[in-house]
Amino acid sequence: MDTMHRLSELLKERNLSLYRVSQMSGVPYSTLKNTELRNDQLTVDTIERLCDGLGIPMYLFFQSDEDDCQ
Repeated sequence: MDTMHRLSELLKERNLSLYRVSQMSGVPYSTLKNTELRNDQLTVDTIERLCDGLGIPMYLFFQSDEDDCQ
């Protein structure tokens, strides 16, 4: 799973920016932006912090709309 792509999907659904979710979660904006620019994956710790900031359980981060269709 491309974790940055999934984060982008979640942010788009909620009409949030990368900067705003960094504020909500306490994950530095530079961490998110560098991960995006380097085409890297987010760590489990970072995903957990992002989910806390978004107010969603972690399993929803890994559940995409495509999973609902199967």
